[in-house]
Amino acid sequence: MSTEALLPRRHTGAQAFQRVSVLIRASRVAGWPFGPILYGIGIINSESAIPSVWRAALQTVSLSFPLCIIVFGVNDVYDYDSDMRNPRKHAAGLEGSILDPAYHRDVLAVACLSSVALIVISVLSGQPQNIVAVAALVLLGWQYSAPPLRLKEVPVADSLSNGCIVFLAWFVGFSFSGRSIAEALGAKGLVLGLCTMGVHALGAVVDRDADAAAGQKTIAVVLGKRPSAIFAAAC
Repeated sequence: MSTEALLPRRHTGAQAFQRVSVLIRASRVAGWPFGPILYGIGIINSESAIPSVWRAALQTVSLSFPLCIIVFGVNDVYDYDSDMRNPRKHAAGLEGSILDPAYHRDVLAVACLSSVALIVISVLSGQPQNIVAVAALVLLGWQYSAPPLRLKEVPVADSLSNGCIVFLAWFVGFSFSGRSIAEALGAKGLVLGLCTMGVHALGAVVDRDADAAAGQKTIAVVLGKRPSAIFAAAC
């Protein structure tokens, strides 16, 4: 076989590798453990026997890359314009980097597939509240960054939604064995959610000037540093 005949395959392989690489970066590998850890804490806090180890393991995995591509990848797509003005997006870490528009469709397509996978896997749990929690988690993950709600630019709702995402990830584990939302209200997961709201608001205070320069309407940009700090302390 000639060298020329091999070139198209090599080019296609390189393109596929590049697309996968972009998807992985957009999902923030550093964030992959967050969902599984919260899920594990929820299972432990439920103080109940795990009805199915393999189903629990499957749901744990679904809260890693699949959830992160929804939360972070979708954010990169809809934040493209503001990211171009944000110096933090050029550094490594959870802030990520600027997502080339050529890959926006790939990220959204994989995020859609991940959303379906998360919900299908939750159905395997056989627990209605687990299914509802996953559906709410997926919806919130999208609407944090995507229109029509784009909660990240709604003051106070931006911090509240961050706390809710953490609480829901915890509750998915808590409800896996059949525990209810009523039982969760007095559990540690609620504290995790409240702490996350406060940390997000405090982070917004620290990043207020950079966010304002990038055109982002965070809680600190709209309400100011002092009210946002008071909100963080209240959480």
